[in-house]
Formats: sequence, C-alpha cells, structure tokens
Amino acid sequence: MPPIFGILNTRMQAPDQELISRMQGAARYIKPRRIEAIEAPGAYMAAAVVIENPLVTGSDAMAVMGPWAIAADATLYKREELIRRMGKEGETQGDASLILEAYLRWGEKCLLYLYGDFVFVIFNQETGEVFCGRDPLGVRPFFYCKIHDSFIFGSELSYIVKTHSVGPLIRKEYLLNTLITAKLGKDQTAYAGISRLKPGHLLRYRGDNLQILPFWHIDPEEKIRLGKEEDYVDLFREKLMSAVKVRCKGVSNLGSELSGGLDSSAVCGIAASFCKQESYSFTAFSNIFPQGTEIEFNDEREFIASMVAFGPMNWVGIDRLGLKISELIEYANQIQGCFIQQNFSVFNHGIYKTACEKGIDVLLSGFGGDEVVSARIAIPWNEMIREGQWRAIRDELFFSGVTPKSLLKPFYLAAKYVASLLYQPVYKTGVISPELLEQRFTNLPLRREFAAEHLLKQSFSEEYRIPWHPPLAKRQLARIMQNHVPQRMEYCYAAAAQYGIEYRYPLLDEDLIRTYLSFPPWVKQHHGNNRYVFREAIRGFVPEEIRVRNDKSGATIPQTYYSLVNERETILALISNCSASAFLNEIFDFSRFAEWYDKLVKRDPGDVNNLMRGTFYTYLMILIYYRDEVKGTRDESRQ
Repeated sequence: MPPIFGILNTRMQAPDQELISRMQGAARYIKPRRIEAIEAPGAYMAAAVVIENPLVTGSDAMAVMGPWAIAADATLYKREELIRRMGKEGETQGDASLILEAYLRWGEKCLLYLYGDFVFVIFNQETGEVFCGRDPLGVRPFFYCKIHDSFIFGSELSYIVKTHSVGPLIRKEYLLNTLITAKLGKDQTAYAGISRLKPGHLLRYRGDNLQILPFWHIDPEEKIRLGKEEDYVDLFREKLMSAVKVRCKGVSNLGSELSGGLDSSAVCGIAASFCKQESYSFTAFSNIFPQGTEIEFNDEREFIASMVAFGPMNWVGIDRLGLKISELIEYANQIQGCFIQQNFSVFNHGIYKTACEKGIDVLLSGFGGDEVVSARIAIPWNEMIREGQWRAIRDELFFSGVTPKSLLKPFYLAAKYVASLLYQPVYKTGVISPELLEQRFTNLPLRREFAAEHLLKQSFSEEYRIPWHPPLAKRQLARIMQNHVPQRMEYCYAAAAQYGIEYRYPLLDEDLIRTYLSFPPWVKQHHGNNRYVFREAIRGFVPEEIRVRNDKSGATIPQTYYSLVNERETILALISNCSASAFLNEIFDFSRFAEWYDKLVKRDPGDVNNLMRGTFYTYLMILIYYRDEVKGTRDESRQ
C-alpha cells in the first residue's frame, strides 16, 4: 500500500504541470513519505511511499512494460498461486508488475485471478487507453474525475480535490443524506464531478468512451453440503485461519485492533498464534475508558485482559483521544476533504498514533464479521421447510428434549409458512419500529421548515426500509453489499495512511465469505447458539468466556464519552459560534443542541436507543465545515 495518484491524457498530450504540482502538494502525511513517479508521454503516475517502511518500495507500486505503465495500490495474497498460474515459479517481483503481467496475459479477465486488496490503473502510452480495477469489497479506495481529455485518479479523495483551482461543489444530496444518516452510493462522492469506482468493478476509458462494468459475483444459490457437523466447522476453520494468516505473512511487526468482542478477539487469537510460530512481533491495541475517574462507564476491559492473557501478546491500551473532540473533527475534515458520514476513523486516532510510534506497518481489524461470517441470524424456518430439511428442523426443535413448547412450535411454524405463501414482504425494518424512527427523527435538531421542504422525515424512514430476500444467503449477501461497508474502509484508509499504516480485514476475505454463504442455515444458528460455526471454529484461539459470550457492553471507542462529558464548554461554545452562520441557521435549530448534548451525557437507558449518538458528532463535523462562509459559497446546497 502506498496511495497512488496521477493524471493520464487520453489524447497523449502532456499533463498539466500545475495540476501535477497540486496533487503532489496533497501528499502530506504525519509519517513522512516520498513521491516516486512514472512520467511518460501523456502520463504522470505516482505513489506516496513511506520512507521508513521496508515492506513497500516504488517498484511495488509502479511498473512499465513496453508501452504499458501501471500504478497499483495493492497487497496481493496467495501470490505463489498467481505466479504458478502464470508459469513464473522462482521469480520475485512487486505486486504492480504481477498485476500488469496478468493483464497482458489474460486481459480484463486478470481480475478473476487477483486475490487481495487492490486498486490499479493501467495506461497504454501509445493508444491512450486506460484500464482500472478495484477489489471485490472495496478495501482500497479509488476516486477519479475527467477534465477535458485528462483522467485524474487517486487512492484518496484529497488528491482529486486539489486539482480544482476553486474547491469542487459539495453536492446538495450529500448534505441532505448526511443529515438523515443515509450513506453515499458506491459510485458517488461528496463532490459533484468526482466519482468512485465501485468495489468489484472495472473501468475502461478509450477515446471519449468511459465504461464501468462489474467483474465480481457471488452466487447465493451455491451450496456446500457436507456429511457431518464437524465437517462444516473444520472447513470454516481452515478458511478463517487462512484469511488471517495470509494477511500476516511477511509482516514482522504486526498490529491488530482488539475491542474484546468476538470478531476482533478471533482475529487477534489466530494472528498471535501465527506470529508466535514465525517469530513475528504482534501487538494488540484497544480503546479503553480512563480509570480512576468519577465517571462510570462499562467498557470491555475485562474481556480484553482475558484475551491478552490467553494470547499471549503485546498489548497497548489507549484511554484518551489525544485531542479535543472539536480538534479531531476539524482534523478529519482536513484529511477527508469535507465532513464525512461515519466517525469511527475520527476517534480511532489514538490507535493510529500509538501504532505508528510502535513501528506498526499493518493493522488487522475484525470489521466486517458482523456483516456476514459472524452475523447473528434468526433460524429461517420457512426456507428450511421449502427445502424439505426435515431432519435439521426436527433437530433444532427437539435439541433440548421433548417439551410442551417444542411440541406446540411445529403448529406455529406451519401456520407461519402458510402465511408466507400468501404474502411475501417487499421490505423489512427489523427492530427499527415506526415509533422508534419517529423518536429518533424528532430528537434531531433540524428546522421543521427545512425538514419539510426537503422531505427529510420521509427519507429518514425509507433509509431503514431494507429489501427483503427470502433465502438467508441472499439477505446476508445484501448486508455485505451495503454502502456503509466500503465507505468506512475508505475513511479508515485515509486516516491510518497519515501514520503509514495499512489496514487489513481478514473477516472480509472473499473465499471465507463465499464458503460461509454456501453453508446451510442450521450451521449458522444451531441448538440455540447464534454465530454457531464461527464460535466452534475459534475454539482454542480465544478464551471460553469470550467464545460463548452473547453480549457486548460499552462502546467501540469508550474514551469518546469521557471527552464528551469533560468538554461541555468547548463543544457548546463551538455550536454557539457556528450559530452565527445564516446558512446553518436555515438547517439547524441551534436552541436544541444543548438538550441533545445533555441527554447524551446522561445516558438514560430509556433514551439511549433513540439519541443517535454518532449523528451528534456528524452534525458537529457539518457545523465546523460550514462555519467558514467563504468555503461554502460554491456548494450546491446553498443554491
């Protein structure tokens, strides 16, 4: 991973040197980087390489073969398989040249053979053709725009933004969506005229013709059926261990996030075991609540300590954010180029900073497990009845023996199945009831007139109308394809890159997900145990008290609450200062922010579920972004 950026002219004209200088100026990082570039007819392609990182050099990110040039922000796993498939055993080369050779051998089908996290841009210096690809789930970001005959690209949005002499327009739709917690479409950015390449898609640009096409697909109808329960567990364990280990291989100083939950603990446990065998250094980093304060807050310290003792592993706890909330938000706005729609990357700053100080180059994360491979599910009885899985149904009904409840439940299930034949829902809201949605929206300090004019209440409700897919595998696949998944990884990419850190996500491994989706439903929720196959597969890698736990208390970044409580004057002063903006007064009822803040601090159990805690910080980001009246004069939202 180094971030890549560049300008390609499809008419083979020399790229504008002023634009190149602006892009180079965006390559400012806390951990120093140098810019390595390919300059050729019609092309400027560059990578911002961490000076002190021995894992990556410019040759890993760029290559030239004949008229073809490539810039790749990529980490390929199972490289040996790709090299063997290409008939190049024994040769050593960087990921960029491997991808380019694969393209020259197989054309666009090369994407089917790349296993890893990647974005790349290939340019033909004779014809001006451009070809790009992005990994299936969007671990690596890719942004681009077209200005006349130039194709401008970058791993981070700031590179593209800097090419505009006047700041690009913030789209009105982006502001409105952010106000109601809706997430950006995968092909869009906050700015008009700047796009994202969707995960699992390729881009062709020839002459005046730009095409975007999907190359990645998982068939939710694909099924794996094995003889015994143990066979499913063994296969899943094999895939899970492989997913973690390939992301650890070759990293002598590895780090991982550890929250104390099932997902992060599983990743840490497997990684620690592998690193011990390979004599690698392994350090877990945890956000924890400050001890010895007057504020009461339940964090995951007990489970974190249990995991660290079980490892064993190096461990560092971070109990302060390091900067004030307002400072972190302003800093995040600068990194991302504008206000953003998720704030995990904002408040995880302490881990990035500490990991950098410890010399960590790669940070593992358990993110993505809740979306698919360790997700909680309800037994899809109707699906099992349709498929005639009578043995599995009987097993699930009577695993605790014959009881009045187990004898009556078949009649209930039969009635429910008949009802499903008569009516199939188009959408499902789950636990988000209309009453809860009403409470949540009412708590937002939005001007009634503004909300009514832009139909924000209706849009807010529709955001929770999830399309209903009867087969479980389709529903789970839909979860992993939601817009928030690649968006969070993009935000974290840019924040961690400031410290020279590369994120890797074992639980978003393509092979692992494909295998899990193919399993029968009873393997996923079995004998009253949710996340069954995941729990069984991690036996021996995590303590039993973590493996069997069914709750998760506290918050992912608990010290955020500590800062919120202690920075009342600063936060309310910031809000008051922003209330001087006529534009912001059209959107927000500033008299209601203090009440919202006080409820967040109080943490009344009756209010916690409808206070939209993350949205409070998102709104602060919006306020800080727009408090400079000059900055917003080109925003679509003001027109």
